[in-house]
Amino acid sequence: MTKEIRNQQTQIVVQSSLKLLLEWSKNCDKCLTLKELTGMTEVMVEYVQTGYSKEIGDRFDKIENYINSK
Repeated sequence: MTKEIRNQQTQIVVQSSLKLLLEWSKNCDKCLTLKELTGMTEVMVEYVQTGYSKEIGDRFDKIENYINSK
């Protein structure tokens, strides 16, 4: 796989993750800051690229707890 194809795939993953998180925040009536949205997107991209791990699950839990406590 060429570097260009990997970059395109990464861009698709980032865009899809961002869209998913924006829809989730709207559906769950959560108002996210740009920083929160960016951080959540980074974790989501890592999840898509590497698969689920306990560490990623823990990061999602921390984010969710933070968002719910706002």
